[in-house]
Amino acid sequence: MKKYRYTEKDLDFISWKRIDKFVEKIYRDVSAYISENNLTIKYIAPILRGGGVPAIMLSHMFNVVDMLPIQLKYDSNKNDVNVKIDLSGYKNLDYVSDNQAILLVEGNHCTGKTANMAVDIIRKTFGEKIKIIYVSLTRDYTYKNSVEDVIYTTWAMSTNETKNLTEEECKTLNINYYLISVYPWENAKEELEEINAYDIS
Repeated sequence: MKKYRYTEKDLDFISWKRIDKFVEKIYRDVSAYISENNLTIKYIAPILRGGGVPAIMLSHMFNVVDMLPIQLKYDSNKNDVNVKIDLSGYKNLDYVSDNQAILLVEGNHCTGKTANMAVDIIRKTFGEKIKIIYVSLTRDYTYKNSVEDVIYTTWAMSTNETKNLTEEECKTLNINYYLISVYPWENAKEELEEINAYDIS
């Protein structure tokens, strides 16, 4: 079967206004969770590049200054994810207590592979007992709970980017069957090249 080739008509260009709403929804969800569980956020860890902007927005909303960027990049030639920046270069990191958590932030969550790698990196750095909260702006519904070893997760909008849901299922769930999310800071041509190179089968 011939692989579907995405074009610009398949792209959902998300406005800054929608981004504000997405981040506000995530902020409310996480705030409620940490309040109910007597937690605070010690570090915010953006998964670069997509998680960079929402992580900065959330850092101001939560008044958390300390950031721990992680960069993971999909390699279409090897159909694998390369670690560009892990946490090994950070020296003298502060102790994270039992009532503190690390907020891991992603932009677009497709299968969750990169997020799971980021969780592993955080655990190797801070130990297995570290509390991780994972959030993303958008998330493929089929893989909505694919990230393991986190205490809480939330997202703003569900998608069907892996095309695992039928059109009927998407109607029931109020999910757009066709569109791929593109954020205001992304380049449409670059995103299309990456999507078409990515094997989601």
